[in-house]
Amino acid sequence: MNNLGYLYEHGDGVKQDFDHALKLYWQALDLGEVYAYSNMGSCYLKGHGVEQDYAKAVEYYTMAAEQGVPEAMFGLGECCYEGKGLEKDSDKASEWYRKALEAGYEPREEDQAHLKAVLGEEYTQK
Repeated sequence: MNNLGYLYEHGDGVKQDFDHALKLYWQALDLGEVYAYSNMGSCYLKGHGVEQDYAKAVEYYTMAAEQGVPEAMFGLGECCYEGKGLEKDSDKASEWYRKALEAGYEPREEDQAHLKAVLGEEYTQK
């Protein structure tokens, strides 16, 4: 359910439909799919199908991060770095980024420069 929701959220191979994505994420949560918490966090962060709410984004990201979801850890890093839903804190952001990378997060191409800027040499050595 979660993976299908992701496809609808991003319009990957299907027509983009935020409402349908959210329904699938809710079903995935009911089935205990922890990655759905991270995707719900992303929806609240971006306002995809819901009213943008940074505090709720942090809440969902935290639930997923506590269960070891690397994408949620990265999302929390972004929230800390940008001060969205949390106080702006670059040290805390760096901590979350490190945790995400250690947990297996594979940064998207658009995240590479940001991680290099925040983590410096520590990131380029990975």
